Amino acid sequence: MMGRNRRRGDRHERNYRRFDRRYGSLNNIKMKIPSFQGRNDPEISLEWEKKMKFIFNCHNYSNAKKVKLVVIEFTDYAIVWWDKLVLSRRRDGERPVETWRENKVLMRMRFVPNHYYRDLYQKLQRVMQGSKCVEDYYKEMEMTMVRVDVNEDREATMTQFLKGLNKEIAHVMELQHYVELEDMVHMTIKVERQLKQKEISKYNTDFCSSYKPSWKKEEKDIPKQTTKNKTTEDLKEKGKAETQSSRNRDINVLNVLVQVT
Repeated sequence: MMGRNRRRGDRHERNYRRFDRRYGSLNNIKMKIPSFQGRNDPEISLEWEKKMKFIFNCHNYSNAKKVKLVVIEFTDYAIVWWDKLVLSRRRDGERPVETWRENKVLMRMRFVPNHYYRDLYQKLQRVMQGSKCVEDYYKEMEMTMVRVDVNEDREATMTQFLKGLNKEIAHVMELQHYVELEDMVHMTIKVERQLKQKEISKYNTDFCSSYKPSWKKEEKDIPKQTTKNKTTEDLKEKGKAETQSSRNRDINVLNVLVQVT
């Protein structure tokens, strides 16, 4: 892995030298060296290391100057660790740290544990789309691959990407053939967008077919309510009439009885 990183770093340096020859040197551009606190966070350490690499690629610093520029921006625990390292090497008769590459190796030994890359590789095998959109899923997968420094075959990467997709998207993509991973990702994003549009259209159709306007229901209920009220009122009037008739009949009977007596 270290050999691959070294070859990749040399290739970047050659590319920057060609850039300088073609477009001019970047040495006159002032760049601020980021500070390093020495936190126990491998991702922060590796991100800081990458920023330093970009800065050193823009400036033709000597190895000694690179080490000094790095050390001068150490803060908090990083200062304590560096002082202890310098004293220990001096006491043991070892030569001082003279190159950025050596400094980088020592910093990785202290701030990036050995199990970090193993854990990242295991995480890479478990990366799934889940509730994320395709673009966010691919970014997470790509960032993990960069941190693990995976240099695998293109087909293997495309298979890994396909395996982590949600089933409804993966079923569509399995019927396609792609040569480049980027083309596959762009088409997957397009398929995801189309599936979402179909879901929205289906939801709107189902909603419209099941929706019954309330005003129609009220119109149908009004005659029923009127008929019911009318029937009730008729029964009441009829009851009153029958009661009154019964009373009149009783009165007539009494009158007849009084007249007889």
